[in-house]
Amino acid sequence: MIRVTIDLLPGGNEAGKRTIGMMEIANVGGDLIQGNYAVILTKTPPFAGALRAAWRRGAMQPGHEDEQVMAGEVVGHHRTQRGVYDLLYRALMAVGMHQRLPRHARQEGSVAP
Repeated sequence: MIRVTIDLLPGGNEAGKRTIGMMEIANVGGDLIQGNYAVILTKTPPFAGALRAAWRRGAMQPGHEDEQVMAGEVVGHHRTQRGVYDLLYRALMAVGMHQRLPRHARQEGSVAP
């Protein structure tokens, strides 16, 4: 399993670090060349065990979204030609993060003001 953690470092100070987001990407099949992954991310700052609880209650079904988590599925990720950042990008797309952007920011290469 891959865990992506987003930490806030107030003023760049490691001592004040707090986790404000988390995503887990679990290998659920495929072969040596292409993998399939279940994805779940927290929408709010995670509490201890939040993702484990979501996995246990079945929130990892692709397309699931509630007040705490979003879930998706990445199918056919090429393990040898694409790296972890490609997988992260596909995981964010799988849970629908791209649909939260304003329409003008959805165009490739465009950044919202």
